[in-house]
Amino acid sequence: MSGRTDLLLYCKVRAEVYALLAGLYLDPPDDARLAVMRHPDFVAEWPLGRGQADVERGLAFLAGSLPEISAAAVREEFWRLFGTLGPAAAPPWQSVYLDRERTLMGEETLRVRALYARFGLAAERAVGVTDDHIGVQLQFLSELSRRTADRLEAGDDAGAEALLAGQRECLEEHLLRWVHQFAEKVEAAGQTGFYAGLARLTLGLLRADMALSEQSI
Repeated sequence: MSGRTDLLLYCKVRAEVYALLAGLYLDPPDDARLAVMRHPDFVAEWPLGRGQADVERGLAFLAGSLPEISAAAVREEFWRLFGTLGPAAAPPWQSVYLDRERTLMGEETLRVRALYARFGLAAERAVGVTDDHIGVQLQFLSELSRRTADRLEAGDDAGAEALLAGQRECLEEHLLRWVHQFAEKVEAAGQTGFYAGLARLTLGLLRADMALSEQSI
């Protein structure tokens, strides 16, 4: 990536992509959302991370599952994978992978909460959704990316750099320490290919994002 214009565009697209992914981890897609995703351009014109191995693998999973999958099947898989029905086959919380006690609302949850608080943000309180949930962390990246674009448009390079630093911290100190394990569990337990594709795509985007976010304005 080179130049402020490229970074500005990247941040705007990135904000939308992470908002989409966050939503799919927080709630299963309905028929309307699946119809949008079934459009051939959704996979063919995917805007970020192309060429990265995990991104391409995830898109291939999605391309194979989307034409035939139903909203009911995705909803059942969502519940089974992420713990709405019984124990989660693929826990979507950082603390389960990294906390010494492997329990929710431990050290890791509090570390993520402290990061959000530095930027004036807090996770919504919903059943099964804590600060370290993958969907909430992706919402954080989306919001900071949106703010970065705003700062760049305003000519505030220092403000944009501070926001990029927060995103790098979320990637390096949080998501990239555990999402590879999460993706493996989703692939092992998934049956439709939908969330296997989503998890692998997410991992690839985070890895590609880390490389790009290390660049300065």
